[in-house]
Amino acid sequence: MKRIELVMPSVYQVRQSKLFAESSADTSLDEYEKRGQADKHKITKDIYSGKIAEFMVFKWLKEKGKDLLPPDLQIYEAGQKSFDADLISDSTKIHVKSHTINENYPISWLFQKKDSLVTAPTENDFIALVVLSKEGCYMYLQKAKEVVFKEPLKESLKESKVCVYET
Repeated sequence: MKRIELVMPSVYQVRQSKLFAESSADTSLDEYEKRGQADKHKITKDIYSGKIAEFMVFKWLKEKGKDLLPPDLQIYEAGQKSFDADLISDSTKIHVKSHTINENYPISWLFQKKDSLVTAPTENDFIALVVLSKEGCYMYLQKAKEVVFKEPLKESLKESKVCVYET
């Protein structure tokens, strides 16, 4: 996979991401609890990181001349959430996943086994695997059909998740 350097979003987009994460965490608590996660602070942080990653990928794609809508900041109720693409350019669907560097875990991205991106990706599905680090942010952009999913190392995740590890 080719590593693509990214730049942080604008101050305004960072503020939007923080507000989005704080506002949407409550609507996501039940779903996270089903997955064994109940720490609201961590959930908010994960949502924030994901939105920051979306803004970085959006900026990179815009600089490459792609015509696409900005990241969605709508707060959806639990029943309205989906596995839909985060960014869409023409018929290309870009699914953004983020990983914040943490020395306790290898660089990896988790996916639900039931996600159609895992079970039946189309020719138009792409995955942007983003790494967030104080030293610099980067991504790998790849057709979903070419992504190699592996079993998670963590035992408690093996039943419902698959993983992509940085190589």
